Amino acid sequence: GQRVREATPVQVSEGIHRLTQGVANFYLIGESGKYTVVDAGTPGDWAYFGRSLAGLGAKLADVDAVLLTHAHPDHTGFAERARTEAGARVWIHGADEQAARTGKTGKRDGKVTSYLLRAAFYRTTISLLRRGGGRMIPIAEVSAFGDGEQIDVPGRPRAVHAPGHTPGSAALLLEDRRVLVTGDVLATENALTGRIGPQIMPDGLNEDGAQALASLDTLLGIEADLLLPGHGDPWTEGVAEAVRQARAAGRS
Repeated sequence: GQRVREATPVQVSEGIHRLTQGVANFYLIGESGKYTVVDAGTPGDWAYFGRSLAGLGAKLADVDAVLLTHAHPDHTGFAERARTEAGARVWIHGADEQAARTGKTGKRDGKVTSYLLRAAFYRTTISLLRRGGGRMIPIAEVSAFGDGEQIDVPGRPRAVHAPGHTPGSAALLLEDRRVLVTGDVLATENALTGRIGPQIMPDGLNEDGAQALASLDTLLGIEADLLLPGHGDPWTEGVAEAVRQARAAGRS
């Protein structure tokens, strides 16, 4: 088969790099030579992650923490491996802690079969399955954070709990950098329909689509110039406009 050209990490803001091998994004936040990884891609992204670190002149030992925006296998990916091999502490919102430990997620709101006519559905599914993103690897030790908590890791992000996609789904605000990592609270590309633009995740991937839409309210009033989603490209037109467009897009 054809070898896909590997994407090199892109610096999206001072000290923040976006890593992706298609479909899901994860981010490296650097501070004083130490790193926080926000989300952990799929299990198959481990080697790419290691090469990306090396490309930035860093090594595994420089990774202090893995912060998970929620417990889904395309975001928890190599977290357990980072915990055991890099000695990184893994964090997630308390409401998703059990799912992260057991690898068992809740029931989805919509049926995946309703996306079978969409090319994006196949692109996403094949890409994730090829890299082991079809099931979650349980994380043996997890630390829980709560809503509004400033997490004591490089970058010192503040947790913004916004449930719906999962019970513990959260965004992470880097206040001093005016950057909001939205995880799957708000995406700029629909993994199952291919639609581009700010939106919540599709019901085929949400546990509660109505709640996910209502949770957009929690983002309003946040001061951020850059939004970094779990799926899709960075957004630079402000939080209010992203929320407005996501509400208008509605459920999918």
